[in-house]
Amino acid sequence: MERPVADLRSSACALVALCSVIPGLAGCTEEAIVAVDPDLPGATLPTVEVSAFASDLGWRDTTYRGYELPGTSSFKVLSDRGLLQSRVLGRFDIPDSVLTNVGNAGIDTFVEAEFRVTFDAASTFSVPYTLEVFSLTQSYDSLEATWTEAREGGAWATPGGSLGPLLGSGVFETSGEVAVIEFTAEVDSVLQAWRESEGEPGVALVVSRSASELLVTDFDIATELTLVDQTDTVPATFSSRATTFIYDPPQPTSGQHLRLAGLPSARMYVEFTLPESLGGVLLNGATVNHAEVRFRPLPAPQAPFALERNIITSVVEVLADPLEIGPKVPVGPPIPDPLTNAAQFIELSPTDLAEGRLLRFNVTTLVNLVASLDTLTQVRLVVRPAPTDAQAFGFWDFGSVESPLALQPELLMLVTPPIGFPVP
Repeated sequence: MERPVADLRSSACALVALCSVIPGLAGCTEEAIVAVDPDLPGATLPTVEVSAFASDLGWRDTTYRGYELPGTSSFKVLSDRGLLQSRVLGRFDIPDSVLTNVGNAGIDTFVEAEFRVTFDAASTFSVPYTLEVFSLTQSYDSLEATWTEAREGGAWATPGGSLGPLLGSGVFETSGEVAVIEFTAEVDSVLQAWRESEGEPGVALVVSRSASELLVTDFDIATELTLVDQTDTVPATFSSRATTFIYDPPQPTSGQHLRLAGLPSARMYVEFTLPESLGGVLLNGATVNHAEVRFRPLPAPQAPFALERNIITSVVEVLADPLEIGPKVPVGPPIPDPLTNAAQFIELSPTDLAEGRLLRFNVTTLVNLVASLDTLTQVRLVVRPAPTDAQAFGFWDFGSVESPLALQPELLMLVTPPIGFPVP
C-alpha cells in the first residue's frame, strides 16, 4: 500500500493551518489539495489551488536504466517457467590454504563437497523441483552476461549459458530456506582445477521441471578437506563470487513511458519550468504553500515482468540537465516533506498500482525556492527505488509527457500569489 511519511491530504490541511495563510478550509479530499473560500472573514491574501498537466509546463522526462544489474542485486532469479527461463551463474575461488586454530595450513585433498543454495522468503515453490549445477564451458562477465551473450559482443555457444559436465543434482519434495546439492562429480579433481584457474570458467545453477520461481540470496560450497601433513578432515566453506543471473525473454524497453524498478533498475527523471501564471494566478514571486507531483500508473506489465513485491520509492533533487548529461547526471539530497523535514519514502504495492493509485511526492520546498527567484528556472527531480535500486525483478510504467492528457504527470499547488493577482 502507498505509505508516504505524511499523508498528502492531511499534510495540505495541516500546512495551511500551520502557516496561518487562511483561517479555514472548505474540504480536503483525495484528489484536491484543499478547497478554499477566498472571501472568508479575515482573509487578507487569497490562497488558491492551481494545477497543470506535464504538457503545459515545458516538461521533459525520461527513463534511465542500469543503476543496479542482475549481477549486483541482493537476489538472483532462478526459474524454469514457460514465461521465464532464468539461471544463476557463479564462480568459486578455492584457496591454497585455510585458517585453523594454529594458523594457516595448506590444503592437501578435498574429500567431500556439497553446494548449498539459500532462498529469499519471497520465492514461490512448486514441488517437487530439481536443482542441477553444471560446469560452464565459457567464461562470462557478471555485469554484462545475458541469456544470449557471455559478455558484451561475445555470444554464448548455446543460449542460456554454455553448459558442460553435470557437477551435482538434487530433487526436493518440500520447500525450504536452504537446498543442499551433493556433488556427483569427482570432488578433488573439480576443486583442484578451480584452485588453479581461480574458479574459471564458472558454474550454472539450473532449476528444471518445475513452475517454481526461486530467489537465490546465497550460493556456496561446504567441503570436508585434509590439510598438508595431517590426516583428519576439517570443514571449510567457500562462497560464490561474480554471481549473476541470466534470463529470457529480455526486459522490454520503456519506450515513451516512465519506468520504475526492475532489473536492470530504472529511475524516472523529470524537468519542468514554472510558468509566469497558471489559470490567471501569478506564480513568479508567489508563496507556494504546498506543491506535489503526481504520476499515473499504466496497466500492469505483462508476465514475467509484472511487479510481484512492494517497492519503496524516494525523490531527490537533480543538479544538472538529466537529458543532456544522461544516466550519470549528479543528484542532490532527498527532497524533504516540509512538515517533517524528513526524506520521503513511499511504499508502492502492485495491487494499488493496478487499481490506478497515484504516485505522489511533496515538492513544496523545491518549487517554492524556484518560485521565489526573479527569473523562474527549471525544477529537476528524480524518482528512484529506495533505499537501494535492486528491490524487484518486476517493474511498473507510468504516463509521461508523451502520453494522452489523462495519463500525464501533473503538478498541483496551493499558492498565495503576490500583489497583482489575478492575471487577466
